[in-house]
Amino acid sequence: MPDSPDVAIVGGGVVGCATAYFLTRDGYSVTLIERNSVASHASGFAYGGLSPIVGIIEDDPVLPLSEASDALHSELAERLPAESGVEYEYRTKTSLTLASDPAQVDELREAHDWLKLHYKSEVVWHDEASLHALEPRVGPSVTAGLLADRSGEVEPYRFTLALWQAAERAGAQMRNAEVVGVTRVAGNVSALCLSNGEEIEADAFVFAAGPWMGKATEWLGIDMPISPLKGQILRLKAPGDPLAVSLSWSHNYATTKPDGLLWCGTTEERVGFDETPSAYGRDTIMKSVVEVLPYLVDAELVHHTACLRPVAPDGLPVIGPAPNNAGVFIASGSGRKGIFLGPAMARSVADMVAGKASSIGVSGLSADRFSGVR
Repeated sequence: MPDSPDVAIVGGGVVGCATAYFLTRDGYSVTLIERNSVASHASGFAYGGLSPIVGIIEDDPVLPLSEASDALHSELAERLPAESGVEYEYRTKTSLTLASDPAQVDELREAHDWLKLHYKSEVVWHDEASLHALEPRVGPSVTAGLLADRSGEVEPYRFTLALWQAAERAGAQMRNAEVVGVTRVAGNVSALCLSNGEEIEADAFVFAAGPWMGKATEWLGIDMPISPLKGQILRLKAPGDPLAVSLSWSHNYATTKPDGLLWCGTTEERVGFDETPSAYGRDTIMKSVVEVLPYLVDAELVHHTACLRPVAPDGLPVIGPAPNNAGVFIASGSGRKGIFLGPAMARSVADMVAGKASSIGVSGLSADRFSGVR
């Protein structure tokens, strides 16, 4: 066999590359299989926002993962640029969440109260008057805002590349190939079958193929319905000063990035595996962003991208052993939070590969929560 690593990882997005990074640090030999190139899909075309999930529901199964990833991003920012040779523009940034109708105001007030109770960082409620004093360019439809000093940003492609470059420097190898099946010995997966006829044997396998998990679940004989959710992003050359804070409302956002452009989005489209930027996406985003920030009616569109995020029916990530498949692990379903949650998802899976209990509470995110094995 051309390769026989300790661990074979399928998928070169942020979760796959982060898993390779942690495993190589733990002393494992790793081969990552990616049919295109690192971050060539969602991880390279994401927004790159690092916004911790607000755990208003005390038993929110994603909250431990969110808190762990928040801490991991801070730790990685201290060492990863030097380990990889890639500067990926990590920075903390204050966020301002906006509300325009009574229901949104009530929801935002609940989030404010929860954050004030649980976090020591800056959390400030703004009514209509103080909000418009803070950012006069916000439109008249916006009636309240929540300012929180808990967010951050990275350049998503460079972040994913940094994880891989660091893993590669530590000995990880990449195979540019498509996985088309698995080989079993005594009922257990023993190798990945590649489109060129080769096989890669390993002691353990991690499937982190994002929305392309469908084929893998067929090979593994499990029911894990991960599907693609398309999102589009616009980069605008905006008049006037940059936004001082990151703005968000409903499922949309706007922020000025280090490239000087204002990034805004996004859409949530169920259109299969269509990754093409569309007039629908452009018009939908611009309508929303101009309503909230009317001055952007004069902005110039510089770049328009689209990507597919992996989502499970319940909207939660899938992390853990593949049911009835010894030595096989799943890490997918991060939805719109892939860049943010990726490090904690990877750390959890790396611990499981090592046979250790994850230090991150992910028991509510296991693959066996679906309808079971076919």
